[in-house]
Amino acid sequence: MKGFLAIIALASTCLVQAQTVSIETLQKIGLPIVIVETIDAEEPTCEYLTIEDGFPGNSIRNATKVPGRVYVIEGKDTIYDSGNYEKGISGMTIKIRGNNSAFHAKKPYKIKLQKKADMLGEDDKYKDKDWVLLKERNTSLNLMVGLKVNELVGLQWTPRFRFVNLLFNGDYRGVYMLCESVDRNTDCRLNVNKEGFIFEFDPYWWNEDLWFKSNVTNRRYTFKYPDAEDVTTEQLDYLIDFMTKVDYSSYNGTYEQYIDMESFASWILGHDILGTYDWYGSNIYMTKKDTLDSKLMMANMWDFDTIEMTLDTFSRVHIYEGGFYPPILLRSKNQAFTNAYLARWEELNPKLFDEMESFLNDFAQSDIAEALEKSIFWDERRWNTSGPAIADVIATNLEWFRTRQKWLEKAIPNESVLLGIPHNYLEHESNHQKYYNLNGQRVSENAKGIIITKGFKYINR
Repeated sequence: MKGFLAIIALASTCLVQAQTVSIETLQKIGLPIVIVETIDAEEPTCEYLTIEDGFPGNSIRNATKVPGRVYVIEGKDTIYDSGNYEKGISGMTIKIRGNNSAFHAKKPYKIKLQKKADMLGEDDKYKDKDWVLLKERNTSLNLMVGLKVNELVGLQWTPRFRFVNLLFNGDYRGVYMLCESVDRNTDCRLNVNKEGFIFEFDPYWWNEDLWFKSNVTNRRYTFKYPDAEDVTTEQLDYLIDFMTKVDYSSYNGTYEQYIDMESFASWILGHDILGTYDWYGSNIYMTKKDTLDSKLMMANMWDFDTIEMTLDTFSRVHIYEGGFYPPILLRSKNQAFTNAYLARWEELNPKLFDEMESFLNDFAQSDIAEALEKSIFWDERRWNTSGPAIADVIATNLEWFRTRQKWLEKAIPNESVLLGIPHNYLEHESNHQKYYNLNGQRVSENAKGIIITKGFKYINR
């Protein structure tokens, strides 16, 4: 209790200096409070890389890991305390994370604990060292909605999270989601053997220490497990060979021996339900559980920045062959994947939509929603932003799922599913045709090289 009172006193002193919301006010609101204290109040920094400076995407590098201490307080109780920083023993390090999201004044962060723990204060079985503080645009609730769909479509793992208020060296930083990070943990996260892999289809491969690609396509992959510095030459050669086989099989129709079709079908169906607009973004995670006969599996959905944006088409990752596997598999002469997709849809409809409606209605009436609404008032004052009320966000989401269900019920039986192109797609895009390169960047129609438009590739010489 002494430590708790000490941190309250210190935070309150800093808050007066920062002229921000008091910790007593935050306690009354009801959301958990994450309190970060770094040594000498050091702020994490990073180097910003922009397209204008010649890089193929906005990102960051050389993010500093700042040591310190982190508390999580709920009401008057401390539900987690890392202790003071002592390398390998206690405390934590914190750094800025993300790509485009890191360019905003309100930063997302990654926390690395020195000792495994459940920062959410729910159950010791969820202990891990890696946690993230995520932010969203205003009050979209995208993360909550996306992860609930991830759970309902039955992907192999759904990250847990809680809405929190963040105090960083006494300065109120606003509403965040304290969330499990994508990580190997056989007890509570992605259950991959020590000999297995977690990797990401990553357009920011150029900013990583290690990446690999197959001998067939230009897709680059980076590692979540093992860490890049721990990957051996033998492991790298193995994955290159395996992904080459996966790529060949996706084009010649022999893919069933290499991919776990249910996880792939569930993953693309989840994005179709959510109406995801992003089609070449990061955060597309896959697992291979060992180096023996395990198949390639989709891990979990993660990036929900652009959900609910393709109202009258399938998700763009369903459509654009220049991106990921689903459109290639849906256009294959071997209809096994299309059949798996259709079967998964039949299993989930209408139960998934009924459960989403109940989930959203229950959340709207919850203490968390009320506390979140109050917290957003202070968040908007802190960052000089504005957004809709939680009730309006819930109403918008409810309308989305009702409308989306009706559209999918008409679109999925159509022959377009076999092609991965919705029946009205060409008409829908005809008045605003867009062109992309293999990195997913917008280019002019006269750009040289391989150009992608309307889901098809051609070489512009």
